Amino acid sequence: MAASSDRVQTARIFLANGNPDQAVRTAEKLLKKQNLSRDEQRELLRLIADAEYMRTTHQHFQQVDIAIQSIDALLHEFPALPQAAQYRWNRAWLWQQSGNNKQAMTTLREIIAKDQQPGNLRRAWLMMARIHIGQRHYAYARSDLLQYGLQVNEKSREQAVGMAWMAIVDKGEGRSDASYTNLATVFRHWPAVVSDQPLLYSTYIKLLRERNHNDQALHLSEDFIRRYIDTELAADIRLIHADIISEKETNIPAAIKEYGILADSQAETGVGRRAFMRKLMLENRHESQRDKLLPVMVALKKVADSNQLSKLEDEAMLDLARLWTRISSPVHNNTGHAPALEAYAHAAISTDQRIAKAANSEGARWLQSKLNTQLEAGHWLETVTIWRKYPQLQPAAGKAPDLEFSVAHAMRMLMLFDAAEDMLQNLYARNKTSIRGQKIMVEMAKLWMDRQDNDGVKKIMSWINRNPLSIYRPEMILIIARIRMNQKQPELARQMLSGVSADALATESRASFWLTKAEIAAAMKEWHTAARNWKQYRKSSGADQVQGLLNEADALFTASEFAEAYKQFMQIPDERRDAAWQYYVGRCQLNTGAVKQGTERLQGLAADKGAGRFATLAKLELANQQAGSLLGAKP
Repeated sequence: MAASSDRVQTARIFLANGNPDQAVRTAEKLLKKQNLSRDEQRELLRLIADAEYMRTTHQHFQQVDIAIQSIDALLHEFPALPQAAQYRWNRAWLWQQSGNNKQAMTTLREIIAKDQQPGNLRRAWLMMARIHIGQRHYAYARSDLLQYGLQVNEKSREQAVGMAWMAIVDKGEGRSDASYTNLATVFRHWPAVVSDQPLLYSTYIKLLRERNHNDQALHLSEDFIRRYIDTELAADIRLIHADIISEKETNIPAAIKEYGILADSQAETGVGRRAFMRKLMLENRHESQRDKLLPVMVALKKVADSNQLSKLEDEAMLDLARLWTRISSPVHNNTGHAPALEAYAHAAISTDQRIAKAANSEGARWLQSKLNTQLEAGHWLETVTIWRKYPQLQPAAGKAPDLEFSVAHAMRMLMLFDAAEDMLQNLYARNKTSIRGQKIMVEMAKLWMDRQDNDGVKKIMSWINRNPLSIYRPEMILIIARIRMNQKQPELARQMLSGVSADALATESRASFWLTKAEIAAAMKEWHTAARNWKQYRKSSGADQVQGLLNEADALFTASEFAEAYKQFMQIPDERRDAAWQYYVGRCQLNTGAVKQGTERLQGLAADKGAGRFATLAKLELANQQAGSLLGAKP
């Protein structure tokens, strides 16, 4: 018996010396002998299982079948082996490390069913959770970790391990805040639990970066790179490291170098493409010349086109938008092709919150700049087109009330009354207690006027009665007067304006006030009053000077103030001197003694085939003049 034990010990020595191949060969030879005891048989089978486990571990789990077969043979022959639980665990570990998760799960369920010791249950449930995490079956992983938690003591290292892996589940299910809280707690009390597992460590670093805890993220990323440079997760952390150091101008050369390394070594991966784009943007961060930026933009467009419907495309589009803003101008009036806005709008709906937030913020500023340019030029159609085309970039409700008000005004000018009314109602609801709210109601009243609401006057009067001390009360009364004029009720319009003076109105409303007063006077055939009002109109900000001058001259002409009317007509610029102008000037000349000049002017007009009805009127006036001459009347 002693000799037999010595033989087993000889085989064991080979294994202890790190020679599993010789240990297996020796043990297999001994197993073929007929005089082995049951104990020797067990020890030899154990030795083979241990040796094969060592050998496949050294081979990086490339061929695990032989090792698993040796464990199966041992457990089949000696099911009550005291170390059976450990061998079952070794088998599960081999399956899991070789990538055969299905067999690993089968073995783990066997462990749970047969081995009820807390330690065995803990590691089985934890491995099942990690497998499910790798498969992104987070609900199953959560269930596994809850079972794991039943086997640990409170405030123990094992509990911290469970919390850390539960944080990975939370992250996978989109609960980043919960994930960060758990990992931060574990790292504070048990830092090694996190830092000893690359997945836990890298996730924690990413969460720190997402929350802009850049100092700690930088420190930990450098530690991670030192420890796990050869793992698959290292590229992501190196990218984060480069991103953080790139935020300081002095570190940009180092960041460009790091991006370059990643772009070359990870060229076919998402990390490599991100590094490539960020390197390009850093290298051209101060460039604004179109010809030098175009090759960069072409490269970014290629990345976007080859990675559609991904975060890579979103980042490329954000970079493109930023470059377009450098070589474009918001003054550009081509609303059908606004590449910066189009790129920002695409990036603004990214599932990557950093990209979406940056695109929303920068895109909103660019949108507002372009809209302000169009509004200042009175380009209402372009304004509304841009606003509607890029809803992603519109400021959040209440963030840019002045811009929203201006867009609503543009919609009113285009007679898009329903859309304008919706915007104004929402604006008023948020600002009804402020001066801005009163101004919004003035715009709403103008909308009711333009739309010719039957109850427009009633609605305006109702608001005035509720807000008797409003500084915009005169403007609202002016709008009612204009509505009355539109309804052919000049007397009522005059009554409304009887208590309103121009000085009580805002500067931008005074032109409308004098225009309304002039129209009322004209409607009531008070031509001298109309002429005076048109003169006041021309002095007002925003008035149409030429039209006001024409209207004043017409009123004077109708009032038979031909000399004064002639002076006003002669101030009309050449480009506005049409057939009507020729006719009235000719009439003024006839009535102020310049008969020859007036006659010649009317004769020329009568012969003008393009003068329309004014040619006919000129002929009639010449006929009247000739008839008067024949009758001896004074010209």
